[in-house]
Amino acid sequence: MRNPIPIFGALTVTILIATGAGGCAEADSGTPSRVSDESNSRLDGFIKDIGDELNEFWRDNWGEGWRPAKVKVPERATDTTCGTIDADKTGPAYCGDDRNLVLPVRFFRDEIIGADNKGRNDAAVAAVVGHEFGHHLQTLGGLQDVLGQAAEENPEIANLISVAKELNADCLMGIWMSSVDDEKRLEPGDIEEVLGALEKIGDDNLSADAGVEADPSEFDHGTSLQRITWFAKGFESQDIDACSKVFDDLLDGTLEKDTSSSSSG
Repeated sequence: MRNPIPIFGALTVTILIATGAGGCAEADSGTPSRVSDESNSRLDGFIKDIGDELNEFWRDNWGEGWRPAKVKVPERATDTTCGTIDADKTGPAYCGDDRNLVLPVRFFRDEIIGADNKGRNDAAVAAVVGHEFGHHLQTLGGLQDVLGQAAEENPEIANLISVAKELNADCLMGIWMSSVDDEKRLEPGDIEEVLGALEKIGDDNLSADAGVEADPSEFDHGTSLQRITWFAKGFESQDIDACSKVFDDLLDGTLEKDTSSSSSG
């Protein structure tokens, strides 16, 4: 993926979406670790650049009420209204209370993403950042309390509400990445990187990697197939309404059926 440049997108997007909020990250305790500035310099800068580009892209396609996310790429711990995020123990997180997008460098260097300072798997890095930014858009959409209340009142489907929120964020990420493709900045193999990362972080594959039987009633992000499918919906449609359909699927039972069937197949 070529280095980020300012995008003044061709999309005209009205964000009146039936989506949920990213909410607060669960803070971890413990002693933060330090990773050397030299080892992280290139990757750290790339992550920040992607965050800046996403702020610019969505600002230009949002309209009234836009507020940027605050992008943090910590080497150690960083404070948010949601608590202290330990970069050594926590993956990417979004705190809707103060719009902090926390992107620990260490996460991107691990075996799931496998990024380095030479640009390896940079498209997968961008996809993760784009997904987390989707939670910022969901928060700006104003329905954080609605989904939170729905989960409290319907605990039996709280996991499916979470799955819908996460798949919507994958779809929103697909819209942005499609605009990058329109700018001719995706390189050969970039899409395969993104699809590979989404496959790895599907709930069913994470269960398999942990050596436990997949239980759809405990899924909270979606299966590998679902995550790839909803990314593709955003990428191919460039349409916020297409991404919002996941909430229709939640209400009519389609999402529950898909979650169970794709995890068993």
